[in-house]
Amino acid sequence: MFLIPLFIGLAIAVTLYLAIGWWGFWVIFPWIGASISIGIYLIKILPKKKKSLGRKISILLIMPVLLIFVPFVNSENFQMEGVVLIVLVGYFSKGFIHYAIAKLFGPLIWGRGFCGWACWTAAVLEWLPIKKEGVIDERLKRVRYLALLISILLPLVLVFLLNYDVRNDYLDKSELSWMIVGNLIYYALAIPMAFIFKDKRAFCKIACPVSLIMKIPTKFSLIKIKPTGNECSECGACSKACPMDIDVMSYISAGKSVSSTECILCSECTLSCPNGAIS
Repeated sequence: MFLIPLFIGLAIAVTLYLAIGWWGFWVIFPWIGASISIGIYLIKILPKKKKSLGRKISILLIMPVLLIFVPFVNSENFQMEGVVLIVLVGYFSKGFIHYAIAKLFGPLIWGRGFCGWACWTAAVLEWLPIKKEGVIDERLKRVRYLALLISILLPLVLVFLLNYDVRNDYLDKSELSWMIVGNLIYYALAIPMAFIFKDKRAFCKIACPVSLIMKIPTKFSLIKIKPTGNECSECGACSKACPMDIDVMSYISAGKSVSSTECILCSECTLSCPNGAIS
């Protein structure tokens, strides 16, 4: 069962290689699939108190292939601003393919699983020595909409108002620089925010524009956290363990799947449940 992600990664690699012909697909998707399979296997074999390490190791293993391999081998920018720039000139490169699979169409299957298992920003945040205290104010979470607006407007202003030449000045000269600078900004915001709010996922909830893109298809995702049928004692351990401030207990105690679009499929609720009522 734990090998399923590896097989899916291989299937995606074959499909994209046959369709586009880039050898890098044989590295990216088998690597991601194998990393997730390793994480699932570790969750299965580790003692209960250490099972969370499985996913944290998995997300850390995936980090270099997305943050280092693809950007530097192919001079790609996976940040939203870069994707908007290339779409504006009709250049559907591998950066667009990443966005389509991970953040547009993939969430129809695995929801925001990318956030929980493959995000290179979260790969660092997950290992910070911070114990979560309380929940983030819902009003602060609206800041994400401003971040999304800026991420979309920036390339539009550059192209239509400042006549930025995407093909010559971006694709040929500075796409990799955009990737590096964009990620440095993300880390520069995310790490301090984690300590300020005493929440590793504070950036995800307050300032990450990508989360909003994924929330729409996540509403229809096939894979969701759901009740097992075992009795829920309403102890609240699942809700307390959730890194995304979801009231998991309200769903499970009612016999419903967790439909919140904030769910990142981290399974912390599953691991914390004393009755095995969540899967």
